[in-house]
Amino acid sequence: MFDYGEACPISMATSVLCERWTLQIIRELFFGSTRYSEIQKYIPQLSPSLLRDRLRFLEEQGIVLRKRSGTGNRYEYFLTPSGKALAPVLTELGRWGMRYAREGMTDKQNTVSGLLRDFAGGINVDELPAGDTVLQLNLTDIKDDPKQFIYVRNGEVQECAQDMGFDVDVYITASVPTLTRVWYGELDIHRAIDKDLVKLVAPPVYLNNLSRWLGISSFTTDNPRIFSS
Repeated sequence: MFDYGEACPISMATSVLCERWTLQIIRELFFGSTRYSEIQKYIPQLSPSLLRDRLRFLEEQGIVLRKRSGTGNRYEYFLTPSGKALAPVLTELGRWGMRYAREGMTDKQNTVSGLLRDFAGGINVDELPAGDTVLQLNLTDIKDDPKQFIYVRNGEVQECAQDMGFDVDVYITASVPTLTRVWYGELDIHRAIDKDLVKLVAPPVYLNNLSRWLGISSFTTDNPRIFSS
């Protein structure tokens, strides 16, 4: 931890939070990841050794609590009250990034797991037909596991890389970069369909109501609600 040597709360906070990958790890904990492997899945560029070091550091700082899981000799990680208090910090940081530092953002690599989670989290269940809905994403630029699924069952949304055998209601075919641009509001979904960048096959009840149930990042609005304590 770098000591700025200043009697300043901003310096004290940044000495804890601004180490490389620290805020991204906290982001994943807000998104619901609790296990080491889950965090690693969503931040594949982060080396296992550095992830261990950062989690240990966050635990020492009282931001993260490590607890033994109920199965095997494994541990899970949870935000403490001081960790949860970072919700508005991350929200405003993301809002600032979208407004002032987004140039070239969607040209960078996006993970399939992160993209799937984003779209799953953005679905407005209230605008879907009653009953279950299954979405299949066919990612044209992915060789391994190009088919990804989002299941809406009993009002709950869950992303999954496995075909559970249910009938598919909505097929979405596109590349990861195209869907990333759609998610961040750079490309309207209807315009993407018109330009053949996205192919969407579904019954009319889904097609006619597309913009109402298929949400995009709330960072594209003036009132983002991404992280809550």
